[in-house]
Amino acid sequence: MGYASIHGIKALCFDIDGTFYPKNQMMVRLAVSSLLHLPFALKYNAMRQRLREETGFGKGDCLDFASLREKESQMMYPGRESRYFIAKEERIFRKTWDKLFQSIKPFPGVREALEKAKDEGYIIAALSDFPLSSKLEALGIADLFDFKASAEDYGALKPSCRPFEEMLSALGVKAEEALYTGDSRSKDIDGAKNAGMHTALISRSVKVYNNADIIFSSWEEFRKMVL
Repeated sequence: MGYASIHGIKALCFDIDGTFYPKNQMMVRLAVSSLLHLPFALKYNAMRQRLREETGFGKGDCLDFASLREKESQMMYPGRESRYFIAKEERIFRKTWDKLFQSIKPFPGVREALEKAKDEGYIIAALSDFPLSSKLEALGIADLFDFKASAEDYGALKPSCRPFEEMLSALGVKAEEALYTGDSRSKDIDGAKNAGMHTALISRSVKVYNNADIIFSSWEEFRKMVL
């Protein structure tokens, strides 16, 4: 028996970036694009970090995607209409990300692990900070998911409890009946643990982390430990 059955887990929930594929694959691709718009990229990253720090583990003051976008806009360009920021972000980042992602390859064993989980009756869900676009399709695993959403849809970024709680509500499961898997200790593991979920950290370097119930380095290892 694996961790999921021993602990009465009903839903297996996952981050995407750095969890299903090596994050450095995308970072290398984005580096070229960011260099062309370096001032915006630096300002944008700083804004997202400030937003996380301001909200922390709480719910924040944005209730949905539109209100989050408005807040991001005012943090980036105070006093300007949000359409200026939205158009610029869309042109520089979001369209570029979607195009670049088509050549990304998943970690070995991802689909096999998800197929086994599906066969065993687990609910499969994805919750990412960034827009999902066609990421799951590009990775060849979209058909295995019962639920997928971006934390942005709920007006907050991880580790805020809001997106985790909204996901659990949509899945119809209690926090203690869900396992969240991700690669970020602060955003994924601490955020999900704060929301009351079980947690699994994918890492090839970290061996011990108190908020992670499971630490694994490959998807074959995940399959053996969890399922």
